[in-house]
This record gives sequence, C-alpha cells and structure tokens, in this order.
Amino acid sequence: MPFVVTSERDAPAVRYEKVGRLYPGEDGMIEVIRDGVGVIGIIPTGDVILVLNGLSVPMLSVNNSGKMMVITGTDGRSYFVLVKQVRGMIRDWPKKKAAVFWEMGGREGNSGNIFNKK
Repeated sequence: MPFVVTSERDAPAVRYEKVGRLYPGEDGMIEVIRDGVGVIGIIPTGDVILVLNGLSVPMLSVNNSGKMMVITGTDGRSYFVLVKQVRGMIRDWPKKKAAVFWEMGGREGNSGNIFNKK
C-alpha cells in the first residue's frame, strides 16, 4: 500500500505518493533513490543548500510556500521533498533521510534514469 499525503490549502486538494527518498551519500553528495529502481541521481549538497537559501540552481527549486523542494527530472516530471526533512537531513548528516514524492494522477511508469548522474 503506497504512502499518500494530501495537501491542505484553499486550492483543490493535491495528492502526493511517496516514490523514494534522498539519502546522504559519500563525499557530501545526496543520492536520489527511487523505490524499486535504486539510485537514479546524485545532487551535490551545496546545490541543495543554495536552493534552500533562495538562489537558483538548474533542476532544483523551492515552491511558493517554501515548504517543498522541487526536483525536476530530465523526463520533465517534478519530484517533491519536504524542506523540513531536507534541513533535518543536512543538520544530522549522515543519520537522516528525506522522502521523495510525486503528484498522483500524473504520468505513470517513468524510466529509472531521470537525472543526469554526475
């Protein structure tokens, strides 16, 4: 049974399904892991910190509310991570992980290689 989160706001409800996690990797890199597929990308921790502090980084952004970090895959799909979990992961490195979600009702069955590996 998938883990589902429904957003609460004045706009129509959006449902998110957990599809993976961010995991602290070696050399200060963050591994993007998709359940059932494995490591699908690697993001430098410095890029994540820049985005959390309001700077622009390709393929990463923070939504308007500031509560979710958005990772844009090379397949055009957006993946969401709670900023609170990302900050906790960086603060308690390497003990914590962060959940990765995508919007339900979108395209199904993406390929496993959605990020350019560095």
